[in-house]
Amino acid sequence: MKFSLSKKAILLILSITLVISIIAIVVYAMGITRIVEKEYKDRSTEISGLLGFGLDKDRLTNLRDNILDIYNHAENKVKSDQWDSPEFEEYTALYESIGETEDYKIILEQLQAMQDFLHVDCAYIIWLDLPNDCYVYLVDAAHEEACPIGCIDPLFMDKSKLTDPNIGLPPNITNTPEYGWIIATGRPIYSDSGEIIALGMVDISMNEVVAMQTRYVLIVSLVLIGLVIIVSALSIFLFNKFIVKPINKLSGAASQYKNNKNVFSQLKIERKDEIGVLAKSMADMEQDINGYISNLEQTTNDLITARENAELMNQAANIDALTKVRNKRAYNNDIQHLNENAKSFGIVMIDMNGLKVINDTYGHEKGDIGIITICQNICRIFKHSPVYRIGGDEFVVILENDDYDERDSLLESLRARFEQLKNDESLEPWERVTAAIGCATYDPHIDNIVESVLQRADALMYENKKEMKAERKS
Repeated sequence: MKFSLSKKAILLILSITLVISIIAIVVYAMGITRIVEKEYKDRSTEISGLLGFGLDKDRLTNLRDNILDIYNHAENKVKSDQWDSPEFEEYTALYESIGETEDYKIILEQLQAMQDFLHVDCAYIIWLDLPNDCYVYLVDAAHEEACPIGCIDPLFMDKSKLTDPNIGLPPNITNTPEYGWIIATGRPIYSDSGEIIALGMVDISMNEVVAMQTRYVLIVSLVLIGLVIIVSALSIFLFNKFIVKPINKLSGAASQYKNNKNVFSQLKIERKDEIGVLAKSMADMEQDINGYISNLEQTTNDLITARENAELMNQAANIDALTKVRNKRAYNNDIQHLNENAKSFGIVMIDMNGLKVINDTYGHEKGDIGIITICQNICRIFKHSPVYRIGGDEFVVILENDDYDERDSLLESLRARFEQLKNDESLEPWERVTAAIGCATYDPHIDNIVESVLQRADALMYENKKEMKAERKS
């Protein structure tokens, strides 16, 4: 099927505007969803952290201990998904006496007061049983359908993500037929001594905001559809007026040319010998383009040569002239990359012993041989890690991947190698070199920059150097 230029233009315009509109709607919906989820996650985290301020910590501790005593001694622990079974009723009956205690009543009253004050759908206190991938309800302040004491629910997230008990349970959004959209968050409740008593949990309904979000997306979609129709109609009108109609006139004139030699002049298109002018323009343009291409090729070759030279100079600037390993400039560039992309890595500081004695006794040329010997042995041990000479007798190794995983055995091999060199009497004095070694690994909890890891490695290296000096004196 053949399509006219006008139909093709209409299809193109409609396709482009439709795709843009769909992308805009999806981006808007995703953006609104992210904003809403972040707002509710921040709010639920903040609110759950406030629960502990309104509770009697001593009573809560006693209540927790009494409930967990029953829980730990219960032979058959039945989870809440079996709530309508006789076993579940027998299990929850074990905790009936707890509900009559003064501790439970006071904590429940305080928790309900906090729930109403904080305007959340439900506030409750749980105890995490990580070995069994579940949590136990201690107190549920829900006014209706509250979970009974000792009720067990499975964890709603992978327990491997719970790396720090002080963080609690991060916000989790669920959508169920019973409750709709709910966000649940838990924060630790601390005793006066700083012990974690339990987790204070809050459930906040997101049904209203999700419905409002859906309405907004629908309104925006309708507005965009209206704009698509208007823009498409206007674009089609302008395209027909300024492109399709003139082309149709020229096409019609061409078909009448054999009968009317003045047909193009009657169109009042002010052009002088259009074909001739176009042909000459094309010829002139071709010459200009050929010249431009020739100049462009020459410029491209010059740029490639310059870039290759720059790369060679940059490589040379990053290499230590004596040892041929990376230098301090390369080290600074690489730790900047590590600062921006922190991951598991270690830093080994190595400082040669006795360089000044070798230089003063045998000359700087022999001292250079000692430095090269140190470097060669470092490179043989750490085959998969970059080695840097950052000072006269100082070297740094950044441990990654396999070398990071096997760092202990590699460090032991390096120390053994230096001990072997020291005791090898067949070597020249400047070849019987030793070095102090310090190694530290990146810890995301205490390290925000690579420099802090380097400082720890440096401190350990100096401790090693002191120990080696003490051994020599003894």
